[in-house]
Amino acid sequence: MLPIIHAKFRRRHGVPFAIEQVSGRQFRCRHCNTVFYTEKQIDAHLRKVANTSGKTKVPIDPMTPPLSRTVEVRLLYTYDIKDHLQRKWLRLKRGDTYDGE
Repeated sequence: MLPIIHAKFRRRHGVPFAIEQVSGRQFRCRHCNTVFYTEKQIDAHLRKVANTSGKTKVPIDPMTPPLSRTVEVRLLYTYDIKDHLQRKWLRLKRGDTYDGE
């Protein structure tokens, strides 16, 4: 399942902001720093790496994000027709306006 971020665009006190909700999973091979979106894909990749590397210790790619560190993520916002259709019935906080246009 491809990780998905749902974003609702609003404006408060004239300043635009987004309410974001993250869902989905992804898997990263720490040997080659490649991201996979299904467990089946990463299982096949890990078997291939294990078979080709022989009996030596498999190294971790230096570009792999270190443990206990914050990771930057790039997002691509797309137009959500459902949020656009519901704008008439939105219950917004006082001072908030819909900013999806």
